[in-house]
Amino acid sequence: MTTTVAQAGGFVKPNRRVFTVEPSRVRNVFLDLVRERGQEGFYVSTIVGVDLKEEGLIRVDYFVVLLPEEETVVFRTSVPRDNPVVDSIVDIVPGALSGELETHDLLGVLFRGNPHLRRGFFVPSDVAEKGVYPLRRG
Repeated sequence: MTTTVAQAGGFVKPNRRVFTVEPSRVRNVFLDLVRERGQEGFYVSTIVGVDLKEEGLIRVDYFVVLLPEEETVVFRTSVPRDNPVVDSIVDIVPGALSGELETHDLLGVLFRGNPHLRRGFFVPSDVAEKGVYPLRRG
């Protein structure tokens, strides 16, 4: 499975395989999934961002359900906290839109190429106007 761009990185509970991906290769993972499984062979159930302040990184986890197995795997990448940019996948997987919008609004990750990114999608407009990202640690 997409072994050309993803490297096994362990497990997260409940026994979900984690594949570590360079930020520049995230799109390739999803292009490979479409090629190998078709558009109906998987879906992105959620995108989770985590501020790793001490490491100077923001981790982005893409939880993907593989069908028909209904197995959930995680594709994990990390971007620099001071320049959190990763290419968008919404043109490949339209269902990723809300996850990209949420991660952008709460952590400031810029999903390059997503024409729908905006602040105030999840956070109140007064918070967005102040340039505050609520899930960032201090």
